Amino acid sequence: MSPQSVPATLRRSELGKLVDLFVSELPLRLSVIEQLVSANDRESLCRAAHQLKSSAGSYGFGDLCLYAGRVEALCRSSQTSQELLLEAVDELLDQAHRVAA
Repeated sequence: MSPQSVPATLRRSELGKLVDLFVSELPLRLSVIEQLVSANDRESLCRAAHQLKSSAGSYGFGDLCLYAGRVEALCRSSQTSQELLLEAVDELLDQAHRVAA
């Protein structure tokens, strides 16, 4: 193994650990999102969806990133009905459960 490949291998290993940590913490994030939507706390839900979107995108979970982004965008719009928001959150939760499985 060349000296240049050692740092690259270490970075991949460290990234793998971070991805595993993200996936292991996903149920907690989903629980928070469920609580926030139940409480109709759109501001906090928007922040939680934004954080999930950013993390999911950073770790290569593009689909999850898109679903979280949709929830975030719907939260920001005062025109979004609670029904539409609930539907988007359900879709996000379904996608996140696929990632965690």
